[in-house]
Amino acid sequence: MTTSSIRRSPRSFRFTVRAFALLALAALMACCTRLTPTVDRVAGRSVELVEAGSGEVTVVFESGLGDDWEPWDDVASEVALRTRVFAYSRPGYGDSDATPSPRDAATIVADLKALLAARGVAPPYLLVGHSFGGTYMELFAKSHPEEVVGLVLVDSRHRDFTAACETARIGGCSIPASAVSSLPQVERDEFQAFAMSSGEIHAAGGFGAYPVRVLTATSHNGGSAAFEALWTSMHGSLAREAANGEQVVFNGAGHYLQIEESEAVTQAILRLLPAPRP
Repeated sequence: MTTSSIRRSPRSFRFTVRAFALLALAALMACCTRLTPTVDRVAGRSVELVEAGSGEVTVVFESGLGDDWEPWDDVASEVALRTRVFAYSRPGYGDSDATPSPRDAATIVADLKALLAARGVAPPYLLVGHSFGGTYMELFAKSHPEEVVGLVLVDSRHRDFTAACETARIGGCSIPASAVSSLPQVERDEFQAFAMSSGEIHAAGGFGAYPVRVLTATSHNGGSAAFEALWTSMHGSLAREAANGEQVVFNGAGHYLQIEESEAVTQAILRLLPAPRP
């Protein structure tokens, strides 16, 4: 496993640029998206999804807690110029119908597998996940290594981070209970079921022979130095679990690397695409 670091510009300049960049992104999303989602009936319910590009490998995107597919728009639209992409909104997000099924990682992975099959999206897959979505994609990759050619975890939440953070008595380890109670039902269900992820992932075994890239942000809504150090360290441990693992640290960047650092995230994905067959 190797670790590389990308140094950002001074904090005051970064803050100004980031603010303008996020405002510009919000304006772009408000008027249109670069990729066009459809809402189709799959297994009796409506699912919002995006399918674009062509190629032997399909890059499958999974979003974090509270997000529909849209944070991937910039990255997915660029990747679609090189290969096939698939993004979707999980049940209860965007224009996807909610579901009464459990919202633990294993069920979410099984739902995604069924959705891909229903849409005729066959492996091999290059899996990309952000935050909670990264944890779900970690489970997918470990459960189905024969279908996976690569895994990119975009500031993924380590399955054991909360426990390790609380053991170290670091503040801000998780969402406060008062805030959780105000979340929409689907987000509460996912958040509460996330505690099962560690056991589900450990039961699935280790990574396969595919490459794993762990992209790490270091600025999480005012997280303390101890919080950021533990987050970065646990990402490094995750990369070391893979025979072909690498951690890339984006010093000073925030949690939504696919927005702040869309080009770097895009390139991390494209570098894992297998060479085309002759």
